[in-house]
Amino acid sequence: MSRVNSNIPGCLARGAQWSLALIAVVLVTWAFARVIAREADRLIGRENSIELVVMHWSGGGGQQEDQIVQDALDRFQEEHPDIRIRRINSGDSGQYFTKLQTMMAAGEAPDVFYMDYARLGPYVKAGQLAQMDELLGNSIDQFYPSTIEAFRHDGTSMGQGPIWGVPKDFTTVGFYYNKDLLERAGVEEPSPGWTWNDFIESARAVGRLPGCTGAEFVTWPWILRGYLWSEGTDLADGDWSRLRITDEQVIGPLERLRSWRHDEDGTLARPQPGIDPASMFLTGRLGFAGPFGRWIVPTYREIPAPGTPGGFEWDFARLPRGSEQANVLATVAWSMSSGTEHPEESMELVRWLTSEPMQMELAELGLAIPSRINAAEGDAFIDPDVPPYRDREFLDTVATARVADWPDDIKFPDEFGKYMNMSLQAGGSLEQATAGFEDWWSARRESPLRDQHPPIRWGLVLLVMIACLVLGFLCLLLLARKTRPGRSERSEERWGYLLSSPWLIGFSLFMLFPVLLSLVLALSNWNGIGTLDTAGFVGLGNFAHILFHDETFWTSLKVTVYYVILAVPIGQVCALMGAVLLSSRLPGMGFFRAAWYLPSVLAGVGVSILWLWVFRQDGLLNTLLEPMLGLVGASPPDWFNKDAATWGVPAFALMSLWMVGASMMIYLAGLRGIPTSLYEAASIDRAGPIRQFFRITIPMLGPVMLFNGIMSIIGSFQVFTQAFIMTGGEPRDLTRFYVLNIYNQAFDYYEMGYASALAWILLVMVLLLTMLVMKGSSKFVYYEGLR
Repeated sequence: MSRVNSNIPGCLARGAQWSLALIAVVLVTWAFARVIAREADRLIGRENSIELVVMHWSGGGGQQEDQIVQDALDRFQEEHPDIRIRRINSGDSGQYFTKLQTMMAAGEAPDVFYMDYARLGPYVKAGQLAQMDELLGNSIDQFYPSTIEAFRHDGTSMGQGPIWGVPKDFTTVGFYYNKDLLERAGVEEPSPGWTWNDFIESARAVGRLPGCTGAEFVTWPWILRGYLWSEGTDLADGDWSRLRITDEQVIGPLERLRSWRHDEDGTLARPQPGIDPASMFLTGRLGFAGPFGRWIVPTYREIPAPGTPGGFEWDFARLPRGSEQANVLATVAWSMSSGTEHPEESMELVRWLTSEPMQMELAELGLAIPSRINAAEGDAFIDPDVPPYRDREFLDTVATARVADWPDDIKFPDEFGKYMNMSLQAGGSLEQATAGFEDWWSARRESPLRDQHPPIRWGLVLLVMIACLVLGFLCLLLLARKTRPGRSERSEERWGYLLSSPWLIGFSLFMLFPVLLSLVLALSNWNGIGTLDTAGFVGLGNFAHILFHDETFWTSLKVTVYYVILAVPIGQVCALMGAVLLSSRLPGMGFFRAAWYLPSVLAGVGVSILWLWVFRQDGLLNTLLEPMLGLVGASPPDWFNKDAATWGVPAFALMSLWMVGASMMIYLAGLRGIPTSLYEAASIDRAGPIRQFFRITIPMLGPVMLFNGIMSIIGSFQVFTQAFIMTGGEPRDLTRFYVLNIYNQAFDYYEMGYASALAWILLVMVLLLTMLVMKGSSKFVYYEGLR
């Protein structure tokens, strides 16, 4: 009986092992079977029917817009039973273009997809879009002309050449206003002819109310263009040959806007990083919000009715006039891939999705204005029973509205916005901002990358890579023949290579090959939209531009190095101190170790949003600091706004302490490996705890400290998620870390070759720094096995 009982734990252990193995086999088999079945079904389905891939985003319409698109596609399939549609909804528009770019680079572009007018140029130049002139034909007169002109492009400028998309909707912009606050402030509602003077006087009146702010005025690049148009001026001449940004006609309106925000209290809201400006209107303490278009209406229609908690009455007013009436227009179209296998069916689907019934259905959602004139002028859009009640304010300005065109350089609007926000958002000198933008544009036009370059000869590149692999194999073979191991050793080696071959093959295909390919791309101007055969050879042009023409590179490098200098020592000291405290053998210590380690495995996005609220000007941290700093006459910093130059990077360094749990666990393991006899001998010699720590603990932890330090340095150079979520690199690039800059170049500006060059510079910097640390550590790190 005792023997039977003694075998029970072993049987249970073996049963558990076999059960886990069986579960693993079942899961892996199911995963492969599911993918194979899906692909087989898709291939078989291709033979029996036509499959079209449709890609879109939901944006402000959320689930309602998603359902409207799905219903429209379902009805299309009912009328075309030989066509199957696979729909992809990327969620928000920001991630949409990243996914679209990736699919196009892989040669798997969707057949029909959304296209933003502001992103049109790179896709036209990459040859990814099909011309839509034939589809529109005689029906072109049924659309607002300005929406059609937005999708004309000749490869260099907007408004000329073929049509590359059929506009599905559009919007003009203006200000949403809180009618209740205007009534409390004794201000009349805006009239159709109201001016900028009327606007600012109304905002000042609301700003004088207790706890209220006059207006939120966004300064997005295309909105600033509309603002300048209303004053009868613009950034440059019509052909962009000369910038006029330093002219008095431009400086005057911009300086007036800057003074409204920074020279007056309560008139214009101060920016809050990570906070959607449109959401501030929902608090009921903001008089005006804008200039915004229709995209925000579905959100604002969720505002409770007047008289209920949090409720108030609101409406919309067109953009105020200055020296003339003007407005700016934004629009989105359905476009078609130039590489679609089913052009006729895709064109028929675009015709269906942009039909008048479909536009009227979307108009009821309130998200945008239908691009078809009849649909926009009908009851589906103009509904006086639901807010905003003044729908005609959107339509009456269409005649004076323009689409903001830009030079043939996708970086221009972003850089313009960045420099303007140095003054308009952060309160800096407008003269310095405009002069800095002019200098950037001059350097940009002198860049060696603006010239035409020959295509990369991929056949030659492949031959060189094969030759290198063969040469490397021959070197290994000669080395193996020189060592000439015995028969048994050769047998062990063969089995070792055989067993490790899955990893070696995976490493070669998914690590080594992409690394080598990125080296080739670093010498190219590949845009990441087309396939690799569209890449041109620029040689060392990318590196020359980075080192001599790219101010953002040096700024991002300074930000990252500053972060490394702060975060690495502070993080390692905290991790070590935490390990020392948690190494005590006290009851419940396991719980505290788990609690310390848990934050390091939490999702980075959620943690970043949490810390964004902590570091707000009125957030938790400043609330705690304010009474303490008030004793010495100081105030807490505005971490990510006006004080970002001093406190932006230190804020990220403080946030990194949240993630020291992994390093702490490694230090804890190292502490457990130190022989207790050393401490006993030191106690006999009357050495106190502090002396034992510096004379025994620190030297014995030398290898662990070196490992943690190197890993921390490498990790600190790769900060991305926090900056991407919390600040986006703003303001003024003061939080634009190096890896975030790589992402911006690759996926925002479509310069994948340039981003590859940046990545290789980072690799070299980290490698050299690691080698320097390794070299310098030889005199200070104690390795017990080598002494």
